[in-house]
Amino acid sequence: MAPALLLPALGAAFDELSGPGMGFAFAAGAVLGTALAAALSTRNGWWWVLCASPPVVLGVTAAAELAANGDAYRGKALATGSAKWVVHGFPVMAAAAGAAALVIVVRVILDGRKHRG
Repeated sequence: MAPALLLPALGAAFDELSGPGMGFAFAAGAVLGTALAAALSTRNGWWWVLCASPPVVLGVTAAAELAANGDAYRGKALATGSAKWVVHGFPVMAAAAGAAALVIVVRVILDGRKHRG
């Protein structure tokens, strides 16, 4: 599961250092990390990869934003920022979960072919 955490964290760090907010590097890291985690996990782990991708995206976003701009999120601004992180992170969450689902479907198809012939 390390790729599912490491790649989005590296992308978030790059995006925060290169400009304001999460960008393409974070989204690509989240999608690739989740797909890689699905590819490396067992059948029993697939459910965890699919379920964990949205909280991981939100958690990495929150950690990166708070680390880079912690003074901007005091009091009510934290609630506003949290809502913004969820709304802006939703496409990344969906893409990451979709990538994991695609990897899982491909693995199921390939495993089915191995058992038949």
